[in-house]
Amino acid sequence: GTVTVQFYWEATNTGDVVWGAQGVCISDDDVLDAAFGTGVTVTDSVTATTDLMVSAATAAITIAGTPAAGDLAVFRVYRNASSGSDTCAVDAKLLGVKLNFTTNAADDS
Repeated sequence: GTVTVQFYWEATNTGDVVWGAQGVCISDDDVLDAAFGTGVTVTDSVTATTDLMVSAATAAITIAGTPAAGDLAVFRVYRNASSGSDTCAVDAKLLGVKLNFTTNAADDS
């Protein structure tokens, strides 16, 4: 499966911030240090300092580990400050992450 994420954040200076996320699913009796899937990033701009910024959704993130019902899904989120597209010269404070996914049923039955 795939998911997308949006980042809720703020910064005290103008510029662009590059946020990223990657995921892995771990099944019963799998090793806990399983490799994460490929990271996907999104760039967002500070439009007003110290205001809430909400990024666009990332492109689809492929979750590593062959996801199955009942698996533990683990996500890693990060700022890629070394990217040439990241031009915000101060710390960006991550306030939250919205995880978007599609279900295959209308309810839990």
